[in-house]
Amino acid sequence: MIGLVATFIAFLAVGFLILRYLRMHAREVWAFAIITCIGFVLWASIVIHSPLDLNRAIGWMIDSIH
Repeated sequence: MIGLVATFIAFLAVGFLILRYLRMHAREVWAFAIITCIGFVLWASIVIHSPLDLNRAIGWMIDSIH
C-alpha cells in the first residue's frame, strides 16, 4: 500500500509539472487532479481486497444531489 501511495504522489507531481510546463487552464488541472484521485481510490480498493463498485458510487453521488 505504501508503494501505491508513493507511486500516486509521484505521478501526481509529474503530472502537475507537465501541466504547468504546458500552461494548461485551471479547469484542465482540476480535471486531471480529480481523475487521478478517482484512479487512486479504485486501485486502493483493489489492493485492500474490497473493490469499489463505481456504478453504485456514482448513483449515490447523483442521489445525494437531489
